[in-house]
Amino acid sequence: MELPEFLSKDSDAEIRLKGHRVRLIDVAARYDEGHSPETIVLDHYPTLDLALVHKVVAYYLEHEAEIKALIDSNAGEIRRQADLPRTTPTWQDLRRRMEAKRQAEAS
Repeated sequence: MELPEFLSKDSDAEIRLKGHRVRLIDVAARYDEGHSPETIVLDHYPTLDLALVHKVVAYYLEHEAEIKALIDSNAGEIRRQADLPRTTPTWQDLRRRMEAKRQAEAS
């Protein structure tokens, strides 16, 4: 997939909007959710120019299968990481520990 001048690949091989930290798949996912380019700018990425979002959506529609595969791969990686065993305490665990410490200090 050849990238137009308004997209670039970063060191992690993520395709981002040039000059922004926003990924191509993030804009494409919002569009797939039913958001118009205008609401993508207003509600999600207010630092983006509307004209740029229109270009990104047009590029997405021209390369829909490839970009949907990237979206699916990203979702799979998020699920994989969520399923990893936790090596740190949860917020609930930390709150219980803090409360127990406070009670012990108050006694």
